[in-house]
Amino acid sequence: MEFHRAKGFVLVTAVSVLGCAGCSSNDSPGDLGTPATAPQVPVPSANGPKLASLKHGLAIYDRPSVQGRVLGTLRMGGRVARAEQPYTKGDCPGGWYPIRPRGFVCVGPDATIDLAALPARTLSEEPDQALALPYRYGRVKSGGGVLYSTLPSAAEQLAAEPKLRRRRKPSGPKRLGAGSNDVPLDEDGFPNGPPVVRPDTAGVNAEGYRMSNAFFDFSSGSTSRVATGTSLLGSTPAARQVTVVNRRSGIAVARSFDTGEGEDARRFGVLPDGRFIPLDRIEPAQGTTWHGADVRKIGLPMAFTLRAGVRPWELQKGRAKTLDDEFDARTAIPISGRFRTLRGQRYYFARDGHWIRARDIYLLPKRHKYPEWATGEQKWVDISLANQTLVAWQGRIPVYATLLSSGQDRLGDAKTGPATPRGVFKIKAKHITAPIDRREVGQRHTVLEAPWTMDLEGDSIAITGAYWIRNFGDAQGFHNIALSPIDARWLYHWSGLRVPDGWHSVTRGDKDEGTIIYVHK
Repeated sequence: MEFHRAKGFVLVTAVSVLGCAGCSSNDSPGDLGTPATAPQVPVPSANGPKLASLKHGLAIYDRPSVQGRVLGTLRMGGRVARAEQPYTKGDCPGGWYPIRPRGFVCVGPDATIDLAALPARTLSEEPDQALALPYRYGRVKSGGGVLYSTLPSAAEQLAAEPKLRRRRKPSGPKRLGAGSNDVPLDEDGFPNGPPVVRPDTAGVNAEGYRMSNAFFDFSSGSTSRVATGTSLLGSTPAARQVTVVNRRSGIAVARSFDTGEGEDARRFGVLPDGRFIPLDRIEPAQGTTWHGADVRKIGLPMAFTLRAGVRPWELQKGRAKTLDDEFDARTAIPISGRFRTLRGQRYYFARDGHWIRARDIYLLPKRHKYPEWATGEQKWVDISLANQTLVAWQGRIPVYATLLSSGQDRLGDAKTGPATPRGVFKIKAKHITAPIDRREVGQRHTVLEAPWTMDLEGDSIAITGAYWIRNFGDAQGFHNIALSPIDARWLYHWSGLRVPDGWHSVTRGDKDEGTIIYVHK
């Protein structure tokens, strides 16, 4: 599939729908032809036979035709339950198979019912949607890195990486701290405790420490030795390509392999799209442990501290005095709504009994007026670009509050610069992971798989998880709205438009109501 992502939005083009390349234009005897409307077929059993994608971003259609509406996509190696027999072989010699819970996929060069096929076998493990980061992520080290479409020989590595010998001097493993996946989540996805590095998580050794040299080892036994010349992309010309990626580029790793012998031995990670990267060229990226707050019980107003070292205050007899305590950066503080002004400074009264300076906080006020859609059980998201805040609502009940990172010009014109468009949107599509526009990271590097991406209709922007950002509350993107991985995962699952089991993305249907995204000053 060929992707074009403008300002964070993926468009599936006419080129991409040629996922049945090589399919015949002649119908087999008994074929039903191309239906004018989406046919009604029984939903395949979840325990029935499976179909696997041989391509990252394989389109799922609402009917057995590339002229149909795209319902979503499958990742490379993704498996989904299918019907026993194809619905038709029209324009697809391998057959158009109904899949679960809806839609059709053409079996051919880009999909197979042979689960022993190399891509289907190699990338069979699903991204873990129970975690804030569904894959293991890395950032490319200083000097850049190379993505290989075929597992390269030692000579091919030297040709593509001229300074390889010098770069591969071992620097020794580093002890890693906690990341996004170490924050416990309750059954509804709300964070409910401090981060804990558990023994059964990525890179943790027998002593209970997470080490950089083990982070991309996979406990499922998927780390194994693979011969050079192996490609998951078949025999297409792309299978011999190499791509240079800049320092700090973000990489998702689905599996890892060893190859070569002696001084030529090297470990490679496999990307979700089937390409390879030498693991000595990336360092683990675990994402921040920071997240927003569950406000179902405490309600609004509330605040987040602007920076580390913010202190509470005591106000007595017209004087303001700092207390000894200090808050961490972006600490959530429930406040009462009471405020006082002393010597030109405004102070808000926190519900635990102290005061906090207005200049030291991001304020999320209590609403007194509501938009017309804030009724009943309607889910909607209130995004303030001036304050860099997000509040998720159900009707008139606040559910979750957090900080975000929008286009860096905040209230600038999105048509002429790095600013997030304002307006009322709905979520058009969801992707477990998706590439983002280089402009979102200042053209400095590439992010190949941003987790929990939600495309918004109308203005080609997206809400994404951002494992490369730590200082949320600062506007630093281009058009997209970036959230911490924990917050993005929560919003992704809470906001409806569920991605079916085995799928990698889903698009909203015409009849789906959808969650409203209100982006304003």
